[in-house]
Amino acid sequence: MSDKKKTGSNALTRQLLRFLSAPFTAMPGNSFQGQPPALSAEQITLQNRLTRHVNVLAGDIGERHIGRYDALCRSVEYLCETFKSAGYTPQPLGFRLLGKDVYNVEAVLPGRNARVGNGAKKRILVAGAHYDSIPGCRGADDNASGTASVLELAALLRDFEPEESIHFVAFANEEHPCLSSEYMGSYDYARQCKKRELQVRMMVLEMLGYFKFEENSQHYPAPFNLMYPTTGDFLGFVGNWKSRPFLHQCIGAFRKHATLPSDGVAAPEFFRDIGRSDHWGFWQFGYPAIMITDTANFRNPHYHTEFDTPETLNYAAMSLAVSGLAAMIKEISGRV
Repeated sequence: MSDKKKTGSNALTRQLLRFLSAPFTAMPGNSFQGQPPALSAEQITLQNRLTRHVNVLAGDIGERHIGRYDALCRSVEYLCETFKSAGYTPQPLGFRLLGKDVYNVEAVLPGRNARVGNGAKKRILVAGAHYDSIPGCRGADDNASGTASVLELAALLRDFEPEESIHFVAFANEEHPCLSSEYMGSYDYARQCKKRELQVRMMVLEMLGYFKFEENSQHYPAPFNLMYPTTGDFLGFVGNWKSRPFLHQCIGAFRKHATLPSDGVAAPEFFRDIGRSDHWGFWQFGYPAIMITDTANFRNPHYHTEFDTPETLNYAAMSLAVSGLAAMIKEISGRV
């Protein structure tokens, strides 16, 4: 086949796949296009704060897992101190792993519905990220970046009064060997929510720091490699089919406010890559939950290596992402 015919055949295949996959991949609103604007004074301050959090977690503390239990404990102390400095009363929520106490850390922004006496007060929005790292890796992008983003979202929204309470949560034990098991901190948290009969919508911030603005800097598993952009400058919104309405609500609101590109997919769960984070635990209890991500190993070549260090991240783009997410949460937290 000639190169010209091959190119035409590939284009036809892409068009067919886009048509067939539209129920899963078509997203509301329009993604930001063009060169991101210069940071505002507030976003520069946010950039500096995000940088500091990542440097503490992935630099000063370093590897954070059960094999370095002291580092896990130092992480919990830092998370509690940071939430407290933002005006919250953080709660370390403990459970056992390999004979040791490990902790999720929760900070709650009460909603207007918390003051009413009916089932409305049981509706909550969870914004979370795991703070542990895999052995042998400092975990700057995975996932000090997501943890830093949760800390700063809590700070940015401290004076906001949402309709439903917002729970900002740093989860333990997302990484191997706990991933997709009942030993995940997020699984334990979701189980407790179910026990309390809470009505939960959940978003996990999973790797939010690695952005590239060159062509062919973004990759995907098949068949998504034939449908999505090849420049790694966007934020991905990922969910299962049941979470599709919530995902659409989130990405639609994000696109109204953000100055960073975005894309999304709500796919069947047999695509295993869509469930590779803390939202998986919430799916097990029937909750709508999505992952917001820089797409991990499909973009970041340092994923799960010793080279995932603070200096490899793009904190300016990260600031734009968190600014957009803060505006998104303000919009969606009044809708149920």
